[in-house]
Amino acid sequence: MLLHRLLQDREIELRDRFAGAVLLLYGRPFTHIAALKTTAVGVDQDGQTTLQLGRGAIPLPEPLGALGLALRHQRVQQLGAEGWLFRGRHAGAHITADSLRCRLKRYGIERSTEGRHGALLALAARLPAPILAERIGIHQAPAAQWVRLAGATYAEYVQVRSTRPATSSRL
Repeated sequence: MLLHRLLQDREIELRDRFAGAVLLLYGRPFTHIAALKTTAVGVDQDGQTTLQLGRGAIPLPEPLGALGLALRHQRVQQLGAEGWLFRGRHAGAHITADSLRCRLKRYGIERSTEGRHGALLALAARLPAPILAERIGIHQAPAAQWVRLAGATYAEYVQVRSTRPATSSRL
């Protein structure tokens, strides 16, 4: 319900909608979201909006992709160049994690823990630990713990990785 509101409610500021949705969908902490640059949002060769959280860019589902592009465009227009996606109080600085937390608190996100844990469990149920770690920018050990908590084993992934050279992996 909260995610739906963030994605659909035009009464909520664009930056709050995007930041809250990224927290709830990808489990990134306030500190990481606050420090995103405009260059983290892009479009791939297929026209899919992407967000770089770790190594490589992940495709954003709609309407989150449209929100990300709109926020990026808004910030580049304001700055006249690339810069922080979430501006802070001082010129050249991004918003602090505490300020972002306060902004999102008015929409029901008081702490990032519950939203982050739910997102990480959902992602861990669908992605092998190495891919989870790489894509959202967390260490492999916690990624493996989340995969175990989600009950996923990914034995097929291990088998494919161990029988094929790393450069020709289909995954």
